Amino acid sequence: MNKHFLPESAPLLLRIDADKNLAPGATFGPVIRSVYIFECCHSGYGSVIINSKEFPISPGDFYVLLPGDTVTHTASETEPRCGYWCALDGLCVGEVLTSCGISSSNPFAPKDVCPALFGCMESLYKMRNETDTGSECRRTGFIYTMLGELLRHVQKNDSHVPIRRAIGIMETHYNTDLNVQNIADSVGLERSYFSTLFKNATGLTPHSYLTKLRIQRFCALVKNEDIPISLAAEYVGLDPQNFARIFKRETGKTPYEYKQTLTL
Repeated sequence: MNKHFLPESAPLLLRIDADKNLAPGATFGPVIRSVYIFECCHSGYGSVIINSKEFPISPGDFYVLLPGDTVTHTASETEPRCGYWCALDGLCVGEVLTSCGISSSNPFAPKDVCPALFGCMESLYKMRNETDTGSECRRTGFIYTMLGELLRHVQKNDSHVPIRRAIGIMETHYNTDLNVQNIADSVGLERSYFSTLFKNATGLTPHSYLTKLRIQRFCALVKNEDIPISLAAEYVGLDPQNFARIFKRETGKTPYEYKQTLTL
């Protein structure tokens, strides 16, 4: 067994529930969560807006929402979506998603793995009220099955896998002491070669991508939370002393000017 995916503790199921009988055109959000949300749509339509980017949802879709994302859910005006969702926590969840290339900009599981994931979600929902001895182990087993199915479908011969993993690392660990070197180390590539691959795939250097991501998270944070600029900058992983200069270079405004526009 790959030791990289042996966690210190099992993934934690915080809640399992169903979206049923949603009102036509219903919306929920924007909301920022601190846990992973797994969702599946078995009928109807809608969309999920992740950090201002909208993703249409159709029957058969399975998608993941990451901690720290700003998310809004919508239901179709004519055929509101129905399905299951669960809230998960645990370092191993993030590691698996990163390895599979699931990220804020790529939230969907591969179509061929969705039936197995749907089956696990349905089983979790059916046993949501079970409290007998062993019920927690059975629930954890279904969570591991979902993570295992996702890993089994990783395209190992796809040259973009390291780039998707790198993006996943950035999107889940942007608020840590993250830099190009330790990202390259995490995906198993030499730094200069990794930087070349990354720019060819995205049009940006890894450093530029990470900086833009952190500024995006900063903007979402100050928009939705009453938080001092310096504290918000530190939270998203940027040095507060250099943040104003970097922010203005990227956006054309100072952080204070940006925050002022939110009150207009």
